[in-house]
Amino acid sequence: MNNHATPWLGAYLDGELHGLRLRWVESHLKECTACREELRGLRQLRMLLQESPAMEAITSPKRFVAQVGLRLPRRQEQPPARKALELGWRLVPVGLLFTLVFAQTVFMIAGVLRLALWLGVGGDLVPYLFSAPAGGPSLPDPATLSQASLSEAVATLWALVQSGGAWASLPVLYLCLLVVIGVLYWSWLASWWARRRHQRLLLSE
Repeated sequence: MNNHATPWLGAYLDGELHGLRLRWVESHLKECTACREELRGLRQLRMLLQESPAMEAITSPKRFVAQVGLRLPRRQEQPPARKALELGWRLVPVGLLFTLVFAQTVFMIAGVLRLALWLGVGGDLVPYLFSAPAGGPSLPDPATLSQASLSEAVATLWALVQSGGAWASLPVLYLCLLVVIGVLYWSWLASWWARRRHQRLLLSE
């Protein structure tokens, strides 16, 4: 016979063939050496499977996730004080910006009041707060100090310190405030850069 009984060998081995198909497979196995070898291999494979230990039960997805979660290192929660400190550190640039805007607004109002005094408006209310001292150097308007260069600001500061008077304290205070805000901002920026670099080094490891 030219046709092999290979597709029916598994059913024959399991005893699922009956009637004409069973008799045909049995007669074919007597004549076909290749099919007999195939049947012998199937029997040996079944014996090996029966002798091997049973597979362990597959872990359910929920249990697998729970086991992985138990093995992972637990992240320590930050205390409320540290969280507040972290939030405050992140809001430092915002606070410096609001401080700068407030200072510029205050000194701009001071410049408007000084101009009003020069025009003779409100002289009785503020007798000498924004008036330049007699015989002293001409003092600039505080609203224009933020637009001055570094050399002009230093020269102005020196002239104001030499002139004295109540008006001299306002530009000095404004310039000192600008210096303090600048130093604080650059310090925060340096700490942010160092912290970001440290985090990158930890991730690269």
